[in-house]
Amino acid sequence: MAENGGFGDTGDPRDAQMLRVALGLAAEHDRDRILERVVVGAAEVTGARYAALGVLDEAGEIQRFVHHGADAETAERIGDLPRGRGLLGEVSAGDGPICLAELWADPRSHGFPEHHPPMRSFLGVPVRRAERRFGNLYVTDKAGGDFDEHDERLVEILAAFAAAAIESVLLSASEEKARTDRELLSRVIDAQEAERARVSRDLHDQIGQSLTSVLLGQRLVLDALEAGGAELADARGLAEEVRMLVTHALGEVRRLAFELRPIVLDDIGLVAAVRRLASDLAERHAFDTIIELVGLHDDTRLATELETVVYRVVQEALTNVARHADADRVSLTLTATDRLISADIVDDGVGFDTSEQGAEASLGLRGMVERAGLLEGRVHIASEPGGGTAVHLEVPVA
Repeated sequence: MAENGGFGDTGDPRDAQMLRVALGLAAEHDRDRILERVVVGAAEVTGARYAALGVLDEAGEIQRFVHHGADAETAERIGDLPRGRGLLGEVSAGDGPICLAELWADPRSHGFPEHHPPMRSFLGVPVRRAERRFGNLYVTDKAGGDFDEHDERLVEILAAFAAAAIESVLLSASEEKARTDRELLSRVIDAQEAERARVSRDLHDQIGQSLTSVLLGQRLVLDALEAGGAELADARGLAEEVRMLVTHALGEVRRLAFELRPIVLDDIGLVAAVRRLASDLAERHAFDTIIELVGLHDDTRLATELETVVYRVVQEALTNVARHADADRVSLTLTATDRLISADIVDDGVGFDTSEQGAEASLGLRGMVERAGLLEGRVHIASEPGGGTAVHLEVPVA
């Protein structure tokens, strides 16, 4: 036995078997295959009839259970996986191996299901790395005797392999989540900047032009008033034109404010905001809109983030109709169930080829998909040239 507690050239056949298992583990890169090899290897190097590895979740419950020795029929009769209580819980929480000659005689060995095969000798080792505990690895029913210290060290080595594999997967998942979060944040920022650029253009092209006209009209009114006499009649007419320009500019400001965040969405709710949006777009772009409610009413209120996502997707879909569809009719159906909120926006416009490169980006469809994804929802878009477009959104309620 090597002094560091590993395996060395002792002449013990278990060491040679352990070396073969370790070489196989070193060549394996798939987490599930590593765990399976660990369990099979533990049985082989110790001469155990049964071996198993329980991986714990954050609550201490076994979330994955890899076993060896029991056939599929036996495993099916046993039923539910162990929950990590009793003796298995002691192994997971312990600082070292638990070795028993008579498993059934130990008071901690309770909770075995009715069809569980009988087991006598037991060796359990915690699967951990530093202070992090991942579960337990154990073997039972050693052929020809009881487990000894040599078996304990070999199983501890295999438990270390298992801990490294589990930690690697958790680290990869954490890194993947961080990468996904970064990408999502980047897309959100891009969408915000695109929205700000659009508002900036509208302010410059529409509000700016209107206010410039107001200034010019005001100058003409002042000139007419200074001239006096017959020019006073012109001043009255010019003042009326300025008033109309101001009214128009005020309407544009209110429209932009509504598009950014409709007050009615906060004050009254989703249905009222959607009705207002659809009515405004239909009036400005000359198409008919039919709204149908299923499972909700005008005064139905939902969670703020849910109302916002549904409203924004509907807004993008209706805006696309107004800008691109050349439609005569649009139907909008909002549906609520105990599990889902859905919206269907269907138009009879020109449609488009959904397979065309860049179609998603140009029509803002990607933004709809990403907004829905923020609440684990999904968007499906169906369209074809000359066949109109149908947008389906569904978002889970909780």
